[in-house]
Amino acid sequence: MNASASKKGIWLGVAFRSFAVLFAAAGLLMLQGLSEGLEPWVRSFLASTPLEEGVRFHAAAHGALIGILFSFSLLAMLKEPLSKPLLLNFYIVGHLIFLATLSATDPALAKQSFFVFILFTVVLVVLYATYGGRREIFRPSEPKAMNRTLLLLTGIALLALSPFIVRGLIEQAGDGQMQFRWGEGAALGLTLLYAGYLTATSRTGARALGYLQALAYAYMGAASLTLPDYPGSWGLWGGLAAIAYGIVYGAVVRLQLAPRPATAAQGAVDTRTE
Repeated sequence: MNASASKKGIWLGVAFRSFAVLFAAAGLLMLQGLSEGLEPWVRSFLASTPLEEGVRFHAAAHGALIGILFSFSLLAMLKEPLSKPLLLNFYIVGHLIFLATLSATDPALAKQSFFVFILFTVVLVVLYATYGGRREIFRPSEPKAMNRTLLLLTGIALLALSPFIVRGLIEQAGDGQMQFRWGEGAALGLTLLYAGYLTATSRTGARALGYLQALAYAYMGAASLTLPDYPGSWGLWGGLAAIAYGIVYGAVVRLQLAPRPATAAQGAVDTRTE
């Protein structure tokens, strides 16, 4: 029985890592997380079509969401994935936030983009099905140990991101060009706030997720400094604040979220695998 379960766990681990690499590469290349992420500095050398000048900062938001937060979270799970169920929780819920924002702000575009809903559903189902500790994703056995400092920093991010999120929702609702640019910025803000909450729970995987957030904030700050007057940009002062916030957030994560023993975390997950 134990040998059979161990063999099944090995094969699930191989399958999950394979799909994680595949979907991360697809996010970076096919969904243009990489090319649009470089847009503030390198003009679309990997993009399928050149982007309009006015959407260059929106492209940066796409790079932060699809590239840094989503694709990098999968790559972070390649090493000992069973010790990072929090990252898969974030990846799944983050995509649901993206789809919900699209549906709420631009129903017509959502209908035209029905293939995107199917694609994301397939990706999420495959990752969930091949993950060896499915119960730990949404029903973790590990209790929350809320980190007050990280919770406070998430509250600060809520205050700072709220105008950006609200403007994105309003602009997207009134956009007649059938592009999910403003709405994607709002989805990025909401996803960052959800990531902040998850990181503050201090569960296994929180450290990796915290570093991804720090990188995303610093990246968005750098993009804002590069394109301070572009539509959607956080501007000069907003860019400086985002970089400072990313640095502080990353330092707090490093100092207050100690790495967990991988073997202990994996053992706890394996016994609950369905």
